[in-house]
Amino acid sequence: QGSKERYHWQTQNVKISGVDDMVLLSKINEDAITDNLKKRYMDDYIFTYIGSVLISVNPFKQLPYFTDRELGEFWPIPPDRAGVTESGL
Repeated sequence: QGSKERYHWQTQNVKISGVDDMVLLSKINEDAITDNLKKRYMDDYIFTYIGSVLISVNPFKQLPYFTDRELGEFWPIPPDRAGVTESGL
């Protein structure tokens, strides 16, 4: 690995969107963590790591992270059809 190789967390907008793995923060304290999560939340990046731990912030709105195809991997029937019988009741 060369020193110029870029990793997934080295995005072009680090100053705007924060870092997606907070072990890379220059200072690890409550203010730095809160500020990083806020930057990412404001840019609709709701998933942030701290090492191997994933933090997910509720966006309170629909985001395009999971399409029907991805949801189908978790549910055998679409969530909007769950509990609906063949007759539609």
